[in-house]
Amino acid sequence: MKKYSSLKEIQTLISQKQLTLTDLLAYYFKQIKENEHLNAFNEVFFYSAEAQAKAVQQKIENGTAGKLAGMVIGIKDNICYKDHVVTASSKMLDGFVSPYSSTVVQRLLQEDAVIIGRLNCDEFAMGGSNETSYFGAAKNAANPELVPGGSSGGSAVAVQADMCLAALGTDTGGSVRQPAAFCGQVGLKPTYGRISRYGVIAYASSFDQVGPITSSVEDAAILLQVLAGADENDSTVSPLAVPDYPSLLEKKGKTKNCRFKRDDRKRCARSGN
Repeated sequence: MKKYSSLKEIQTLISQKQLTLTDLLAYYFKQIKENEHLNAFNEVFFYSAEAQAKAVQQKIENGTAGKLAGMVIGIKDNICYKDHVVTASSKMLDGFVSPYSSTVVQRLLQEDAVIIGRLNCDEFAMGGSNETSYFGAAKNAANPELVPGGSSGGSAVAVQADMCLAALGTDTGGSVRQPAAFCGQVGLKPTYGRISRYGVIAYASSFDQVGPITSSVEDAAILLQVLAGADENDSTVSPLAVPDYPSLLEKKGKTKNCRFKRDDRKRCARSGN
């Protein structure tokens, strides 16, 4: 099976019955096994992910699937997922099972993403190399002698090495953007307050933001659209309406062929030329 770089590609193949979500999940399990030396995952959610994949595949066949159906995604090990262990890569929390899900996990599941596991990070997200984890350092897939960046190093490596289509990290001072750059992926830190922090183990609450790591800008936009928006559990979240980020990318693309002088660019964008 080839590496898939976008959700759109996967969804097209599934709709054409050239691929099933359960087959895709099995492929990612195989990739995780073959890349164990990179130490990207603190835990793989074999049973819950398989159950999710089967349920979402049925929704796809029934025509009732959400926006993220076909996306297999990992979450940084400081993001709570009900009835799953979350440790922030610390021995202090080893074996702690979360009694509730974070808002970002709830929104992933509502749109039928399949969560494949929890990803290695610097302990309590404090670091820039992913070398302070209780579970050991994550390794850069391009060269295991090099660090993948941090603190969301496992998230970046998992996408880099094709162990999942996308991953969530958290960014306080560069912890999504830096590892994404080190691993050649797309990393996005949204504006503070755009995405809820409810259910995310805090490092610095006035700076922390959840952000996606993907192989394509389009997938980052889709995830931002799904994850963003007001949340009664987080008073710092912006109440402003969430734009259709993927369509904004399409509109921006249409301006590339604009040949008007600088003063006329607004008119060019409005015309769609």
